[in-house]
Amino acid sequence: MKSIAAFIVLALAVLAAAAGSVSALGNACAGFGVVPPPNPLPIEFRVDGGSLAAEPAVLRAEGFARDLMLPVQAAPQTPSWQLRFICSIRPTDIAIAALALLLVLAVLFQGLWTRAALQEARATTRLVEQSTQIAEQTARVANEGALSAQRPYVFLREFRVNLIKNVLNDEIQTCTIQPIWENTGTTPTRNGRSHVNWKFFERAIPDDFDFPDYDEIGNPIQIYEVFGPLIVGPRATALSALLDIEPSVLRQVRDLQGKLLIWGWAEYDEVFSDSRRHRTEFCYQLVVTGSPASWVGFSQYRAFNGADDDCMRRPTPVTPTLAVPEVAVPALAAPGIMT
Repeated sequence: MKSIAAFIVLALAVLAAAAGSVSALGNACAGFGVVPPPNPLPIEFRVDGGSLAAEPAVLRAEGFARDLMLPVQAAPQTPSWQLRFICSIRPTDIAIAALALLLVLAVLFQGLWTRAALQEARATTRLVEQSTQIAEQTARVANEGALSAQRPYVFLREFRVNLIKNVLNDEIQTCTIQPIWENTGTTPTRNGRSHVNWKFFERAIPDDFDFPDYDEIGNPIQIYEVFGPLIVGPRATALSALLDIEPSVLRQVRDLQGKLLIWGWAEYDEVFSDSRRHRTEFCYQLVVTGSPASWVGFSQYRAFNGADDDCMRRPTPVTPTLAVPEVAVPALAAPGIMT
């Protein structure tokens, strides 16, 4: 709107300037181009039909005009080249120049209008893109929030400790520890795996300990399929494998002759498609007190505790097992019987 108003004002100014130029040209060049008669005017007098012997008298225009009582006009001066140039301009030339100026202004303002329209279109496109991004982010956040509220989330709930003590001195004779997994989500787990370990260190726990997985007799596990399955329903719990701790090891822990770690992990998928696999890790140090040893507790270790991105290791991808189609086998006839 501002460009249109400016163009209209300039157009009116051009028209007014053209009209004023025509008027000024008419006033400045009035009478220009009229050629007066020559100044000397020879006149021959005759007397009685005969000519004078003397030379013809030449009367000046001033004297002739004075004798005839006519007004005397001054001899015109030679105009300057500027006046000749200005007075050679026609009103049609001024009109053509004004029209050309209007066309130049129209082209100029058309470019300005086009540029402003492009800028406005770009701004509108940016606003649409920003609105689309905001809408996508809002939808993604809402979707993630809904999935986060419903997806399974498995973590270590507690340790179930079973102790059998000596009735005479109340000393622990057998000790079994069983970790319990809990799913706080509203959907069950899929393709779950889990494993728990324990190890006694006669000295301090090494800083470079990498928390490997052992089987029941203490050998490292190399195949992922060996790990036990984990199935935890929505808002339910699942029991892990039992860990048998020898009483002699408990006494060494109580007497500060060594340290005992219990660690484990759980991996599982969601029921939702296009979701990543999850992993939870835990590690606790066993604490034994009492004399004789009669109480077992736990304190969280400084490493190998986390969920998903906070875990020490990444989840192991699991390829879904394809169902093998059943093949119909024709029944074999008994010997000697025709079918």
